[in-house]
Amino acid sequence: MKTIAITGASGFIGQHLLKHYLDEGTKVVAIVPDPETLEPYACPNLEVVKAFFEDFGRLSELTATRDIDIFYYLSWGGYGKSTNDYAAQEQNILPICNAVSEAAKMGCKRFLFSTSFSEYMISEHEKLTHNTGAHCNVYGAAKQAARVLAHATAAQKGVPFLCVAFANTFGVGDRSHRSTNLFVHKLLRGEALDLTEGIHLYDWNYVEDTLAGLVLAGEKGKVDSVYYIGSDRRRPLKDIVSEVRDILAPGVEIRLGTYKEDFHVDYTSVDVTKLYRDTGYQPKWNFRDAVVATANWVKTLDWD
Repeated sequence: MKTIAITGASGFIGQHLLKHYLDEGTKVVAIVPDPETLEPYACPNLEVVKAFFEDFGRLSELTATRDIDIFYYLSWGGYGKSTNDYAAQEQNILPICNAVSEAAKMGCKRFLFSTSFSEYMISEHEKLTHNTGAHCNVYGAAKQAARVLAHATAAQKGVPFLCVAFANTFGVGDRSHRSTNLFVHKLLRGEALDLTEGIHLYDWNYVEDTLAGLVLAGEKGKVDSVYYIGSDRRRPLKDIVSEVRDILAPGVEIRLGTYKEDFHVDYTSVDVTKLYRDTGYQPKWNFRDAVVATANWVKTLDWD
C-alpha cells in the first residue's frame, strides 16, 4: 500500500487529491489546521493530523507514520488583499522548509511543492522576461523564494524534490469568490461583467484535469523538475470570458477596459509541455462541460 502525505488537504485542490487517493485505497496522512472539514472522508486509511504552520517543524512527532511515498505540499497563507504584503507572504517560507526537513525524518521518497502561475507574472511595463529578471507581485515572488529554498533544503536532506505550477484552476469544490467563480455567479444573475482589456494570455483548467496532472507529476514526474499544469491552450482573457458568457448567458454585456491590468503571465518563461513530454499528461475535459458543471456548483454557494 502506498502512503501519501498532504498538507492543505482541506483546500480546493487538496480535497480532490485526498479523495483520489482514498478512492484508490491508499493510506493518506492529511495535515490540516481544521480537521472537522475532513469528517466526510473519515475511513480507516485516513489519518488526520491537526497542525498549523508553526507546527510544521515537528511533524515527525505528530504522526508515527513513516516511509511516505509522496509528500504533497499544497499549503499557503495569504492571497487577495495580502498579495503584495511581504510580511504576510514571507511567513510561508519557513514552514515549507521545516516540512521538507521533517519529511526527511519520516523517510519521504518524493516531496512535491505546489507553486502558482503567479510566480511567472511580470509587470505590465516590464521590458525583460521573468527568466531574465522581470519582477512579479510579492505573492509570486514568495512562491519562487519558497520553491528555491525548499529545493535547496531537500538537497541537503537527501529528499527528492519537484514542483508544480498550477494554471487558473476552476470547478466543483472551489468555495472561494475568486474571479472564475465571480464571473460565473454574475452571469447566472444576468449581470454585466467589468473586465480589464483582456488582451493577455490566460489559462483556465478544470479541477479534474488539474488533479490528473498533479497525480502524474507526483507519481511519474522527474525529480528537480518544475511542471506547469494547465489546459492545452492559452487564450486572451476576453476570449475565455466571452466563451463562458456565451455558454451561460448569451447577450450579457462584457465591459472591457473597466480595470487596468498591472500584471500578466509571461508564458515565454514557462515550459507548458514538459508535463506532457515526461508523463503523457493531457487535459480531457471539454470546456463547455466544465463551465456548466462549475455553474451548477456556483449556484450552491453562499454569496451574501
